[in-house]
Amino acid sequence: MRLPFYAALITIAISLLAGNATAHQQKEAYTSIVFNQRSGMLEIQHRFYLHDAEHAAQRVIDKNADLIGDPVSREAFAYYAISTFSMQNKQQQPLTLSYVGTELQGKYLWVYQETPISVDMEGFYLKMTALQELWSEQTNHINVERNKRVTSVRLHITDAWQYIGVPKTSE
Repeated sequence: MRLPFYAALITIAISLLAGNATAHQQKEAYTSIVFNQRSGMLEIQHRFYLHDAEHAAQRVIDKNADLIGDPVSREAFAYYAISTFSMQNKQQQPLTLSYVGTELQGKYLWVYQETPISVDMEGFYLKMTALQELWSEQTNHINVERNKRVTSVRLHITDAWQYIGVPKTSE
């Protein structure tokens, strides 16, 4: 009599735990913009929670998109992601960003871009709308690092271009 009760209890507990682990979307993405003085490049790294990216890819790319197992789906998501990110210089002229690639790392999908560092990079206008057309509560965090100093901005669906200053001086 007790065995079926315990089996049912264990089954319920496992299904509750599994549901919590797989069903919760973070609805956040993080972009790091780093001045790499050695290479002379401004490196842009977009980090998406893989769970969120999978859901998004199945809606904006193809219902059968598989970011883990299919490199073509991963590239398609990368092109979606970079199409939602823009940078302008202080004079509001667009910066040309080159696509570098993608990488899966644990629970994250990374998308990489870069552009040469120029002398007038003391601030940027930034816009990142990735996943916001799907989830209005999506928040996109952007960190700009120069000379070990980090400046940050959070972008929500109602935000337009945001200016972020990045002083040249080191500490």
